[in-house]
Amino acid sequence: MKKEITTELVKELLNYDQDTGVFTWRSRDRRWFKSQRSFSIWNNRFAGEAAGCVHKGATGYPQTVIRVFGKSWYAHRLAFIWIGEVSPDQVDHLNRDSLDNRWCNLVASSAKENAKNLSMQGNNTSGVTGVCWHKARGKWVAHVMLDGRRKHLGLFTDLLEAAQVVRAFKAVNGYSDGHGAKLAKYLDKA
Repeated sequence: MKKEITTELVKELLNYDQDTGVFTWRSRDRRWFKSQRSFSIWNNRFAGEAAGCVHKGATGYPQTVIRVFGKSWYAHRLAFIWIGEVSPDQVDHLNRDSLDNRWCNLVASSAKENAKNLSMQGNNTSGVTGVCWHKARGKWVAHVMLDGRRKHLGLFTDLLEAAQVVRAFKAVNGYSDGHGAKLAKYLDKA
C-alpha cells in the first residue's frame, strides 16, 4: 500500500514531543491491519513506544530514522511534516547534535547554509578548524571552505595568528559562532 506522507498521516501514526524531539508510535486504528490479531499485536507492542532507531552512515554520523510504510524517514524531516511545514532541502541542527530533534533546534537550510554550522572534523590535528600544518613550508596554513570552494587565507608561523584570521573570515562571511569549535558529539570520545 503506497501512501503519500502528509501532516495528517504523520500525526495519525506518530506523536512528536517538540520539547524533547522524541517521536512515539500512536495506537493505530483497526483499519490499518488485515486481521484483529495483527491489530492487537502491533498496538500492544508499539503504541506509546519510541519510534525509530539511530542509523550511522559510513562516516559514523548518527541520525534518527523512522520507517513509515516501508520507507525510512529522518526524524528531523518528519518533525517538519508533523508541524505542517514542507520538508526542506536540508535541516540544520543548530547545536550540531544530529540526534537532538527538538523543534527549537531544527532550522530549514540549504547545503551552503548548513556548511556554515559544522562541527570540527575528526581528523583535525591543529585544534583549530581551518588551520593545518604545512610540513614542507614549516608553517600553519589557514583556509576555509566557502560556497564549495577552498579559500586560502595565508601561511603563518604562529598558530594563534592563523586561528585569528580564520575566525575573522568566518565572522564576516556569516558562519555560526560555534562552527568548527568542537568535535561532533558522536566523535568526541572524551
